[in-house]
Amino acid sequence: MIDLSPGLAQAGFELLGMIGRQGLTIKDMLEGLGRVGAMPTRDVLTLTQSLDWIQVDTDGMLASTAAGIRLSEAGDYAARLRLALLDHAMLLSPPWVQNARAGRSRTLSFAPMGIQQVLVEAGVAEGVGQDVIAFWDRLAALARGQRDERLNAIGRLGERLTFEQEAERTGRTPRWAAIDSNADGYDILSIVAADDPRPLSIEVKTTTIGVAGDLILTRHEWETARMAAVHRFDIWDVSRSDAPRLACLGVDAIGAHVPLDRERGRWEQVTIPVGSFEQQLQPI
Repeated sequence: MIDLSPGLAQAGFELLGMIGRQGLTIKDMLEGLGRVGAMPTRDVLTLTQSLDWIQVDTDGMLASTAAGIRLSEAGDYAARLRLALLDHAMLLSPPWVQNARAGRSRTLSFAPMGIQQVLVEAGVAEGVGQDVIAFWDRLAALARGQRDERLNAIGRLGERLTFEQEAERTGRTPRWAAIDSNADGYDILSIVAADDPRPLSIEVKTTTIGVAGDLILTRHEWETARMAAVHRFDIWDVSRSDAPRLACLGVDAIGAHVPLDRERGRWEQVTIPVGSFEQQLQPI
């Protein structure tokens, strides 16, 4: 993934202007133009294609995409940089974007030097103007979306492992309830045993960082567990993809970590360290 910098962004803007004024092919660019502005042509082409600013039309000529046209018409340099940063965050999902969930200061502290400079030149490194606030709100929304997508993928990995384990254990195909709805309060519906067809509901939690991770238990998940005739919690440690570990826990084991409502206080979710169940985690 190519890193964004003020010089590279400016060269991308210049390329958009060039292809709007004259017909150019990628071959023309690479063979006849060593640099765009101060940047190597190949890097500029990589950036503009990665961010969906340019395309090759049916005649083999470079042309601006809708995103490229929007960028060219954005107004001043700072406005174009803000759009470039958002495109970079949305399409390439660079690691620094996750800091935006914690706010501007953290992003400026942990972003690469080139990104820090782009933020400064985009006019969003300080101030509370309407455009500045709108930029940071949008960046934070992108960060949350990327994080949620990643967490969802991790959760699905654990669910699939339990699904496969249950099919093997019982000889029957369980129901992957979480695929159809997240309202049930559990992820997999299996049976107690091959010779015991009573329903077994299973809530699955997954960590990719081993016992350093946490599991989040919602009140709905807990109340579902308490009301079920037979319920199990599967805690998967997939920090080593070639050697996953599983802890199969009963309601009482989890209940020891669940808070109590007091007076008018009511808990809605609780964070439980996976390390609490280190002894129960077994290789599969």
